[in-house]
Amino acid sequence: MPLVGSSSSARLLGRWVVAVVTAVAGGVALAAGLNVATSVPASPTALARQPLVVATVGARPTHTLVGIGASGAWWSGPVAALGPRTVAEVGRLLYSPHGLALSQFRFNIGGGGVGVTTPWKAPASFYQANGTFDFHVDRAGVEFLLQAARWGVRDLVGFVNSAPPAFTSNHESCGGTLVSADVAAYASELAEVVAGLWRTYHVKLRYVSPMNEPVGSQAACRQEGMAVPVSERGPLVVDLARDLAVTAPWARVIADESSYATQLLAQAPRWLAYPGARRALAALAVHGYDYPSRATLRRVAALGQREGLAIWDTEICCYDGVAFGYQYDPTMTSGLWLARTIYKDLMVEDASVFDWWLALSPDLGCSPAADPRCASDVNPLGRNDGLIYFDLNGARDGDHTLYLTKRYDVMAQFSRYLRPGMGLVPVATSDARVEVLAGERRGRLVLVVIDLTPEGSPPLPLEIDLPSGLSVTRDLVAVATSPELSLAPVEAPDFDGRRAVVLNLPDSVTTYVLATRQG
Repeated sequence: MPLVGSSSSARLLGRWVVAVVTAVAGGVALAAGLNVATSVPASPTALARQPLVVATVGARPTHTLVGIGASGAWWSGPVAALGPRTVAEVGRLLYSPHGLALSQFRFNIGGGGVGVTTPWKAPASFYQANGTFDFHVDRAGVEFLLQAARWGVRDLVGFVNSAPPAFTSNHESCGGTLVSADVAAYASELAEVVAGLWRTYHVKLRYVSPMNEPVGSQAACRQEGMAVPVSERGPLVVDLARDLAVTAPWARVIADESSYATQLLAQAPRWLAYPGARRALAALAVHGYDYPSRATLRRVAALGQREGLAIWDTEICCYDGVAFGYQYDPTMTSGLWLARTIYKDLMVEDASVFDWWLALSPDLGCSPAADPRCASDVNPLGRNDGLIYFDLNGARDGDHTLYLTKRYDVMAQFSRYLRPGMGLVPVATSDARVEVLAGERRGRLVLVVIDLTPEGSPPLPLEIDLPSGLSVTRDLVAVATSPELSLAPVEAPDFDGRRAVVLNLPDSVTTYVLATRQG
């Protein structure tokens, strides 16, 4: 609770009451420099009964943000077929300062698609059956890799779902296992891919992930995948790091991209014990498809600290409200779930990276050409796997529209403003209905406020308390996403010393960017 006896808090509380009365009397109001919801469906009495929530910003960062990104897997071919205008719009939506401004792009190094039954999930392999390389076979995938590079994306990450068939037990790109005797040869092939992309296109993959969800092999063969036994993972990362040091010294290894946090906890200590494995890695990478509890996330953070490795959350999607499953939900319900997931991964698990799964997806569960409401309504047949959606048949039916979701808007609330190199600062809140994430660097403080109160509730008054010695010199940005708003400008906090009070929009994510100084 605020320091009720202090003149500063009393002044702020008084200004909040004035704001409440003005908001209700005028319908839409901005009073005393406070951020008042655009519509207040409650009486002054109801608003006045709302408890003052206090968010106390910590004095120092716990760790540093490396990046926020998404994957280019699967969608490059069908999106490229929509034509250059659509391709250019994808770049603006993903990388421009007015889009997501992603700082990472995950490039899928294809395994050739042998045996895969979904044609657009069967990327070509640069490594050919005769042992040579052809760096022109995956034109669409490389096109979007180069697009990310042209936009200045800081981290280009190459990841592998399946090794080329020459290195798998069934000689296919799904359903098999990496052959133990071929670990060294596969590592050499992958290092050559990284070097070859530089020689051919002058594009550098800064990080390389040699296995993806190695417990499973995607035996149904609807997409690429391979199993990598725990005993092979240590030798693989060591061999790959050694080969990269010779052929592509700018690239580092991340691993092992376990599907579940619980898998990483059980298996990583075993393969990290292999001589040289820890030194070979830039980060421990994990996916969150067990939708882990906070207790499990804290165990992952402890694992990273114990092993001396940063934690990267490199893939998540597809929450259907209960677990992993089929559902297409473009609404704020899924948007708030994403916001909470980012918060927990970055601030509970102490992850340095948050990467969403697919930047684009065609899995709407309906046909936009046949149903005008297809992209705006929830349905149980699609997937919550994309930030942006497109019509898989768009090249034939003429639908080149890119459909945005609230997940896209919420992602931007983080990715636009939390930039690589920022220190991530813990923020304690007095009410579990409000979660706040902070990032700071060189006189800039970013606050992302997640308000979990249901739509239609009275706005919660939120007091923001900065650490002692830090003061705000000016407000730079204030934007919000809610059921009604999409990255819309809102009133910035009016700081009195190092405190401010805002009326927070229910069911929303709001980002404030502040210029600050010490002393």
